[in-house]
Amino acid sequence: MEEKKFYVKDFMSTRQISIKKTATLKEAVAVMITEKTNGLVVTNGENNIAGIISSWDIVKHVVPDYLENEDHLSSFEAEAVFTSRVNEVANDSIENFMTKNVHTAHPSDTLMEAAAILAEHGIRQLPVIDENKKYIGYINRTDIKRAIGDILNIN
Repeated sequence: MEEKKFYVKDFMSTRQISIKKTATLKEAVAVMITEKTNGLVVTNGENNIAGIISSWDIVKHVVPDYLENEDHLSSFEAEAVFTSRVNEVANDSIENFMTKNVHTAHPSDTLMEAAAILAEHGIRQLPVIDENKKYIGYINRTDIKRAIGDILNIN
């Protein structure tokens, strides 16, 4: 009996949750809340991947630079600092603080290749691109877990 092969195309989601690189922090947060996601693929006008914006990128952008390395100082900040800082950066372009070095997968990649990238880089999901480098979906840790369940005959 031939062993079943597991490929990205068989487990990936073709749902394309993305945002244009010209979007603002406020627009990115709105899409994340609406779509119930912690990350968005950032695309250019051609649906090519320009980056990824995550909740983590947004949190890091909201924290003022002087607190990033001196987090013990945050307890001395006035309560209104958070609100004022969020309002201050609301219209900042996500292009200025998104992750630009994006790991991707192709539909023909094996799940082991995708899982290795997820594990090595500690990321939650990989955008999937076609042969023209167009964004066509994603594969994430839950998809890998489903494949493991298939192998173990867990439904």
